[in-house]
Formats: sequence, structure tokens, C-alpha cells
Amino acid sequence: MRDSKGYRVDRLRRRRRRSAERWQAWVLYALAVVVAFSAVLGAWHFGARLFGGRQAAMKPGYLALITLTGAAGRPEAAALAVKDAADGSHSLFVIPRDLLLEGPSGEYVFAGDALTGGALKEDLERVINARVDAAYDLPLSTLSDLADSGALQVKLLRPVTLVVDDTERVFKDGAAVPVSDIPALFAAAGPSGEDPAAMQEALWRAALQDAAFRPDAERARAADAAVAASSGADDTRYLGDALRGLTSGTATVALVPSTSRVAEGQFAFVPDPEGIMADITRKAPGYRGRATVLVRNGTGTVGIGEAVRRRLSVLDVDLPPSANADSFDYRQTQILAGRGALTVAEDVRAILGRGVVLDGADLPSDQVVIIVGGDVSLKNVETKDQP
Repeated sequence: MRDSKGYRVDRLRRRRRRSAERWQAWVLYALAVVVAFSAVLGAWHFGARLFGGRQAAMKPGYLALITLTGAAGRPEAAALAVKDAADGSHSLFVIPRDLLLEGPSGEYVFAGDALTGGALKEDLERVINARVDAAYDLPLSTLSDLADSGALQVKLLRPVTLVVDDTERVFKDGAAVPVSDIPALFAAAGPSGEDPAAMQEALWRAALQDAAFRPDAERARAADAAVAASSGADDTRYLGDALRGLTSGTATVALVPSTSRVAEGQFAFVPDPEGIMADITRKAPGYRGRATVLVRNGTGTVGIGEAVRRRLSVLDVDLPPSANADSFDYRQTQILAGRGALTVAEDVRAILGRGVVLDGADLPSDQVVIIVGGDVSLKNVETKDQP
């Protein structure tokens, strides 16, 4: 019989050997993890060096805030450049100093105060319900540099009265404004906020239109020079693209959609939610509406589908391009609503002023299909106040 003492020694040795093997296995597993992590980290560093810190691709559409600065870098005025990803078009929305914005606690804030206090971007985002992709500061001289003209001819819907250097001056449609007066005009006050806002809009439009008449190579150099003189966001590609688009001759210039109001002697521009939705919010990157509305031409009238689609752009909904219906003999407009989109369908009916809302049992819950009938004409759905 085997000696019991020798047996116990043998068993102890086997136990120690198994323990050592388990410990070695854990060490090998840990080393494998470290090696794998090091390999990934090394590949990342190698890629960063190889591609030289390449920037992310530009968004096809964007919102860019442009602030014009005067003496000593003081902010004097601002505008929002918008590029629509759907068609590549550019728009510029001038931000009046008397535009009411929303502060961090929901309080009313004038755009002029937000501009001076450095909070314009954040306060504006709360009103347009969209993120501003980049913000830039440009010297006021940028407008004259882009136009390359000694004077800007302004287009005004009515005479504008401004107090310039303590002197009241009246400007009429077609007035030639020397570029040396641009800084003073952007800083000027008027009998109400409408006059300074009208002049700022007119100066922006005149400068961009004059720039559009310059040869392409000159315009490109002027835009590059403006970018070089700018400050703000590190990624200046959006500014360069905006300036080239705004000086192409096809851009629109308008005030931020709003209505004027005087309360207790205080003038203000009140944001127009529907206009802002149609012209700004839905063009912001990543916009998603609360439902999808599909427009179908059921009459055969050329352009009626797109006209209805544009008319409905005031709604917080996704609006894919219109298409033809299964036939062109619909006499009455039909508004088919998915189970969860009845409210949207009723909003559509209210805007068009005609049509019948029907149960779209086979549609997705958040979808509305409009089959435009003969009761809708192009004149019925013409939008107004389009920039």
C-alpha cells in the first residue's frame, strides 16, 4: 500500500501545479488584451499621422451665424446664412436688433442685447428650434470688399429715416450709399426698429448683388480674403461656402420671418413660427418632422403638387418631393391620414381650405397622403412673403 504521507505530498504538488497553470493562463490573457489594445492604439495614431488630422466631411446643408463687427471688434449686426441641402440654394436672414429671442430661462431677450452680451447664437437657436452649425465674426468692411464698389445702391420699399452722427437722414429707394457710410448706417437708430432693419437688409442685398457681377475668379478671391479676415469657428469651410453661394446672384436676402409690434411704447419684431419653420428650421441638418406628408398630383396641372408642398412647408412635418397620383381625374382633394396623424391631416385641411380628411387605414401611423384634386388651383396655394 502506498505510503499516506507520500500520497499527501503528491496531491499538494499537483494542486500547486494546477494553481500555477491557472495563474499563468490569466497572465497570458491579460497580455493578449494589452497587446490588442496597443495594436488598436498604434493603428489610430498611424492613421492620424497618415491622414494629417483630416477634417470631417462638410454637411450638405447648414446654418451659419455671421456677425459684423465695427471699431475695436464691437459687434454691430448679425445675419444667419442658410444652405438648403435639398437644392443647394443659399439664403441670408438679417437679424434685427429689435427681434425678440428667448433667453436661457425662457425670458424675452432683444437680439441686440444678446449680440452685445455674446449669447446671440444660443438665444437664436431656441427661437429657430435648430442648431447653428458655425458662428463667425467679420469686419463691416467685408461688405464693401465683396462688392468692390464705391457706393451701394439700396432698394427700399419705403423711405427710411435714420439718425446718423446725430443728424437725421432720409433714404429713398435707389439711393446711392457711399461704402464709407456703411459702418455708421449699421449702427444708426431710427424712429422705430423697422427703419434700421430695412436699411441693414438693403445694404446686405446691395453688397451681395454687386459682388455677383464680378468675375468668378475675383469673387472667389474676395470670399477667400473675407474668410482669412474672420474669427470664430475653427472650421471656416462653411463661411467660405456661404460667401460664395451668397454672392452667386441666386441667393435670397430677407429679415428673419417676424411681425412688428408696439406694446407699451416698446417696438419689437416678434418671430413668426410658421415662417421660421418654412424658411429656416426645416433646412437645418438633421431636421425631422412629427409626421411625413406625401403630396400627389391628382389633376395633371403642372406644378400643382410642388405648389401645395411649398404651401405646407409651414408645418413641422417631413415633405418629400411631390409625385403624380394614380390618375388625373380627382375632382376633390383627398387627405388620407395614418392612425397617429389625424391632427396633421386636419392642419393640412385648414391650410388648404379645401379637401376631405379620410382614414388612411393602410398607411403608416405617422403618414399623411394628399391627393390634390380639381378643387385646388395654383392661385389657391400661392405662398406669400417668400424670401
